[in-house]
Amino acid sequence: MGVNKIEINYDNGIEVRVNDNRATLQDLLDAWQPLCDNERLYKLYAQNQHRECRGCTVNCCNTAYVIPDLIAFKKMARFTGLDYPEFIARYFQRDKLEVGLLRMQPDPCIFLQDKICTIYPLRSLICRFYLCCQISGDTEQLVYSLSWTGATATQLFVEELGLLAGSSEQGLSSFDMMFRKLIEDYRYNPNIKFFMQAGEYSDIPLAPFI
Repeated sequence: MGVNKIEINYDNGIEVRVNDNRATLQDLLDAWQPLCDNERLYKLYAQNQHRECRGCTVNCCNTAYVIPDLIAFKKMARFTGLDYPEFIARYFQRDKLEVGLLRMQPDPCIFLQDKICTIYPLRSLICRFYLCCQISGDTEQLVYSLSWTGATATQLFVEELGLLAGSSEQGLSSFDMMFRKLIEDYRYNPNIKFFMQAGEYSDIPLAPFI
């Protein structure tokens, strides 16, 4: 039998090992999802510290600051049956749009109903990768880079369509300023092109992000 493209090690926090330079982001997501479903894994904020994520009642979706990656953004829009301007107007926080930020409506997430995510298979990378577990530094950096490259690709895509207002400095919270800085830090990252050109996560190679 061949070696798995992606392995997960638990010796010193969750650690991803990529064994094949042909591995894609979809391969990583396929290896990561069992962590979300694992009730034996210690999860700091889960009920009794052991619960699968999709059934968690201490729900991070209540207050999350979500700027979706471009693949998730397009899939969510198709799911709602809305074109991009209508989708943005209905599902994103208006006062953030006015300062140039694409934050999905929070408190709780607009797609959360009865504490259950209604778009779980379509959720954004920032949601897929979040685990209230100890994660090794290299793995944390990998999922962080993928999530924010994807989110910045959404920002650029929407800007190119002329659907986002200017970047006013008035009324920005500390979180707004942090996320705006992240987007600016990633704006010229060459890996943006993989998200801009991809239709699926399987189109995005992992090697450039490692």
